[in-house]
Amino acid sequence: MKNLNVWIHCRVLAESSRNLLNYQEEVLSNLANDNNLRILGVTKCVSSGKNFNSFDMQSLITHIKKNELDIILVTSKKRISIYDDLYEEFEMLCKMHNVLIITLKDIEDTISNIFSNH
Repeated sequence: MKNLNVWIHCRVLAESSRNLLNYQEEVLSNLANDNNLRILGVTKCVSSGKNFNSFDMQSLITHIKKNELDIILVTSKKRISIYDDLYEEFEMLCKMHNVLIITLKDIEDTISNIFSNH
């Protein structure tokens, strides 16, 4: 099995919350490392999440289009965009290039289902 390439995407709304970018990166990096995933890059944005015009988002989109990624790790889908429509378009782009978006919520739900079924 090949090593999966992961991109860690972190975003906060305000400059005053910049320390939370490091927290997001640490949690997601630990998750990637614990699962033997190769971290190809990390995006740490301070933005509203209303569009994809930032250099960081354009860089991530470029890596997706070049088929360099297998997984994008985020703490929640709202870290990608606050708008459902924009997130869904991003998700379609990822699906088109076989990139899986995994959130901490997805993982927590999976773990919760496993324990509730036993």
